Amino acid sequence: MARSTPTYTPAGKYVLGGIISTALLIADLNYQTFSAARSLTQASGIYTQLILGNIIRYTSKITATFEDKKDLIATNQKLRDELLHIQNKMFIAQQSELTFNNILDVQEPLQGKLEDESMQSFKIASFDLKNYLCCSSHTLYLRNPNKFDIAENLPVSNGHTFIGQTLGRDLNLVKVILLSDASHILPIKIRDFYCNARGAGRPLEIKCVAPRNSESSNLEVNDLALSSGLGGVFPNNIVIGKISSIIDNNLDETEILIRLNGDPLQQNYFGISLGL
Repeated sequence: MARSTPTYTPAGKYVLGGIISTALLIADLNYQTFSAARSLTQASGIYTQLILGNIIRYTSKITATFEDKKDLIATNQKLRDELLHIQNKMFIAQQSELTFNNILDVQEPLQGKLEDESMQSFKIASFDLKNYLCCSSHTLYLRNPNKFDIAENLPVSNGHTFIGQTLGRDLNLVKVILLSDASHILPIKIRDFYCNARGAGRPLEIKCVAPRNSESSNLEVNDLALSSGLGGVFPNNIVIGKISSIIDNNLDETEILIRLNGDPLQQNYFGISLGL
């Protein structure tokens, strides 16, 4: 195997290189020949440090802002949930007071006023949104971590009005049927007109069907629909919604469509009075 022959470098080249290096060093020491280059290098290093420092500070600021925003969102959600909880408590308390006063008008109650403990607020656990938007079955489930014994046919509120009634318990969940469910019937009154309004199977809508030229002939769009108190589930005179349209069909009947006030999609908490 052949070996490469080492290249011979004359000693004079090393001597010449040493002389040139010494001359440059002496020139720099005496005349600051390379001071500009050194200053440029130092300045470049300083600017690099400043840029990196700004990037780090900016990144830290963005991170801190993001964390603050997360905390603010969490706090806002907590306050919103607490407000909904309080609204439901107040609404149910008002309805309990009305019920109690109605009892007093008829007979002496066997028990005292409804205790505050009977007014409970429940957080939503599940909502079948697909069926709610497309089909006739409108139900939701509420969490029941304290395992309250929830009976059937208790009115359920959203803090402003009623949105449905209980269908009992499934494990630690409370099943609720909404007023708009096609199988739900709600006794209502509009002026002097009374009817059993059935859920229309569409979001936020119930309907009444009455013979043409009955009391319904005096009704108008935007008339308020109130609970009549009949049926034994919902208290009397609670505003449920208002008339959205009046249609005369081909069967000598008038169909009255009512848009509900209570939107279940706008709430995380719903109120139930266990003694209402």
